[in-house]
Amino acid sequence: MATTLQHNITTALTQDLLTAGNNVSSAKYISFSNVGDVNAYVDIILNKGDENYYLVKEMLVAVGKLTTLNKDDNIGFDNSINGFSLRIQADDGQSTSGAVSVDVIITR
Repeated sequence: MATTLQHNITTALTQDLLTAGNNVSSAKYISFSNVGDVNAYVDIILNKGDENYYLVKEMLVAVGKLTTLNKDDNIGFDNSINGFSLRIQADDGQSTSGAVSVDVIITR
């Protein structure tokens, strides 16, 4: 049976979805749903120390829409204690403080 991890993002600040050491390296899907009332622009970031690597940058998720990344989008990564954290940053694309509401579900 698939395990899911759920997050509700309601700030424009970068948020951790998974921290190094969570050992969720075998994600099958990462889904984003815009549950707010403005378009969301989403960055999905692999982070290790001071280094960021973008899986997606400024991906548009329109109001009421769902976007899903899967293994074909290279979402597999080392999430061990010495591996990467998975982060999200979502905003309205208009300003650095333009918060949006995005639900994130990670299925493994």
